[in-house]
Formats: sequence, C-alpha cells, structure tokens
Amino acid sequence: MDKNETASLDTRLTDGSLYQHAPVHLRAQVLSRVREEAAREERHQPQKSQQPRSWRLAFSTPWPFFGGAFTGATLSAVVLGAMLWFQSAPRLNNDAPIAQEIVSSHVRALMSDRPIDVLSSDKHTVKPWFNGRIDYAPPVIDPAGPGFALVGGRLDYVGHRPVAVVVYRYLKHPIDVYVFPEKPSREDGKAIVTQSDDGYALARWNRDGMTFWAVTDASSSVLRQFTQALDAGTPR
Repeated sequence: MDKNETASLDTRLTDGSLYQHAPVHLRAQVLSRVREEAAREERHQPQKSQQPRSWRLAFSTPWPFFGGAFTGATLSAVVLGAMLWFQSAPRLNNDAPIAQEIVSSHVRALMSDRPIDVLSSDKHTVKPWFNGRIDYAPPVIDPAGPGFALVGGRLDYVGHRPVAVVVYRYLKHPIDVYVFPEKPSREDGKAIVTQSDDGYALARWNRDGMTFWAVTDASSSVLRQFTQALDAGTPR
C-alpha cells in the first residue's frame, strides 16, 4: 500500500465517513427484550422479600440477555448516564417540526431522480438561478476546507413556503443546506449540531438575517467540520 492510499485510509477512519447508523427498529427491539427479562426475573423473586420492587430490579437482577454479565446496577448506571447526556446535549425542541420537515425533504431528494435543479460548482451560476423563483436572495458560499464541494441548488417547500436549498457533497454524502429569512431575526451564532430520530445529522445557525439548516447522512463530526468550513468561507 503506497503513502497516498495509507493517507486516504487514515482520513476515512477518522472523519466519520465510514460510520453506519443502527437500524431505526433496533431501539424498540432492545427495550422490548429488556422489559421481557425484567418481568421474568420479577416473577422469580421470593414473595417474602421485603426489598422494594424498584431496588430489587435496579441492584439485584441478573440480565441473561447480555450473557449474565450485565447486572441491574450496571443498567442503572447506563440509564443515569443517558439521562445526564440528554440533559446536556444540544436541544432543538422549539424547532422540532421544521427539523422533521427538513429531514423529510432531504430524504425525498435522495429518492428523487432529480435531486438538483441547477447543477454547478460555480456559486456565480447557482446564486443567480434563484432570482425570480423566490422572494429573497440566498447566500451561496464556497466552503473553505478540503473535501467539501458545492454541486448545485434546488427549490423545495418547507414551513409553508418555497425555500432555497444549496447542495454540497462530501465524498459520496450529499449535504443539503436550507436557507430562508428569519423573522424576527435572531442573533448570529455558531451552528448547533444534533441528530434526528432516524439518524440524520442536523445543524442549525443564523447569519445576517438568514436561518441555515444543514442535513446529511454523514456523521455529526463531518457536519460540524462542514459548518466550520462554510463559516470560514463566508465573506466578511
């Protein structure tokens, strides 16, 4: 293997592009199996035990689903860690409906025979294409970073209005950036990166009176690098 191949492999091992999302149904299957095991162990508990039910489940129950090595106490620690993570993780609760619309729009585009209306890597071609098609001028930015490329744009319908979508690419992963005016205008800020329930990475930020939403099937770390590349490429 030559140096170029080694460098390419190192890059892909660290940039998250090889990340595979778990199936959406996996969480439901795991929770169902855990409940079944909890109910089975509860039935086998001695009736004379004076321990409260919650303590028996949390600290004394073996879990054969995990080969007998995963105890109730371990499960409690995992649940507590998950609760703490969710409390500290970035939240987009107020934007949940629009976030779901954007993910659905992105998926429809992936399934479409024509996911791009104007195909060009030149922002001076993509930006004028929106003139007359929507009632605002979306910024089209060349990302200042290797690996990310502008590939075109399209129109979509989100939040009861037509919106501009600027399309980028990282390796084989499309990255859709939805741009529309923010009313009332929010303060500019760094992108908040999160993940949808079905595994797509999402980012949201505001700049110069515009709201930006980015969505991709690449990893969250890749999307975070992309938003930084866009910020570096924004004219000052």
